[in-house]
Amino acid sequence: MKKLVIMLAVVLFAGSAFAQEESKPKWAHIETNHFWDNWEISVGAGVQTVFNMPNTKDGVDLNPDSWSSFTPAFDVYVNKWITPVVGMRLGFSGLNTKYYYRQVGVAENVENENNYYFIHADALFNLTNWICGYKADRFFNASVFAGVAYGSSKLKDADGARNKEWAVPVGILTTYRLCDAWSLNLEAKDFIVRGHFNNEVNPQAKSDFTNLMSITAGVTYRFANKTSESADRPRRGFSAYTPVDYSQWVKKADYSNLEREKNDLAEELNKANGYKDESRRLQKQNNELRDELAKAKANAGAGAEISDTQLGIFFKIGSTEISEANSENITFMANLIKANKNQKFTVTGYADKETGSEARNNVLSQERAEAVRDALVKAGVDENQINVDYKGCKTEPFPGKGYLNRVAIINQK
Repeated sequence: MKKLVIMLAVVLFAGSAFAQEESKPKWAHIETNHFWDNWEISVGAGVQTVFNMPNTKDGVDLNPDSWSSFTPAFDVYVNKWITPVVGMRLGFSGLNTKYYYRQVGVAENVENENNYYFIHADALFNLTNWICGYKADRFFNASVFAGVAYGSSKLKDADGARNKEWAVPVGILTTYRLCDAWSLNLEAKDFIVRGHFNNEVNPQAKSDFTNLMSITAGVTYRFANKTSESADRPRRGFSAYTPVDYSQWVKKADYSNLEREKNDLAEELNKANGYKDESRRLQKQNNELRDELAKAKANAGAGAEISDTQLGIFFKIGSTEISEANSENITFMANLIKANKNQKFTVTGYADKETGSEARNNVLSQERAEAVRDALVKAGVDENQINVDYKGCKTEPFPGKGYLNRVAIINQK
């Protein structure tokens, strides 16, 4: 039984591993779901009954006059939602069944009571989010599910061993939101299992199937997301995915040299009063410096000295393609490098450690740095002026800001 529980848990966790992938359904518009996001635990209790499939041989009903009474049922689940539509869960279900039947040729009815349990892994499909789109505060959600289960019964076979059978659970789950963390849940479920599980006494019945049908009601608790510490992510549920294209990031430059030079020229202009030609020359130079300062401020440091300048080229998640919005930044930096032919520059690539594996992020950061290097060379930069470096996801230029770390940074080195 320990091996079975481990196997079903592996099925659940393997499905949730898809959350680590960098890609996402474009129709969902949802940010990448991390492994420790969108976990739930739910419990429920209710009633169940047994419905035997037709059990005949050569046209003769082998169990005539069979029926079942209602008995208690119990469920407990650990759920993981991979997307707003697709999820998986590991569950424990069972308690007690009681049904009656009469064999052919026997006048009296036979009572058969069975205490049992099932361990099962189910795939969940949220119909409401699929049809209507994801909405975090929606009151009602309906999901269907199917899975695989393994059960143990108190009833014993002819060799004295407890009856153990594989089964197929199917059903529908509805939830009713109370708040961000809590929901009510109502579930209708059917375990399709061989009749042998309930000790149907006819040898011919071993290939027939029985339905263990239940209706349970309970509560579901959704844990807070591990990534909810970030201000741009909700505490529970999924984050809306809005592509952000930061066309440029330039390190803030030191404007003091420009300010000092402008002030010096203004003072020199005052001294040159009376010298018309000199005054006009100084006035023109002063205006040019004022324009240069304003341009530098507007472009977050583009007019600063080369030693103070860094430029970031940002990328979309999982991408190495330079966006059209960044083409002006590439042209700007190419002209700057060509004007400083005796200086070396380094392009360093980075990746977001919140998504993807470490090995994938190393390759991704290298490809981003090489893409920027190739774009600069294409714009006329001497390839010998540019070095390429990459950090993968071990080093982040913007700690805690995942989307900003999908970047290649150009600086003088």
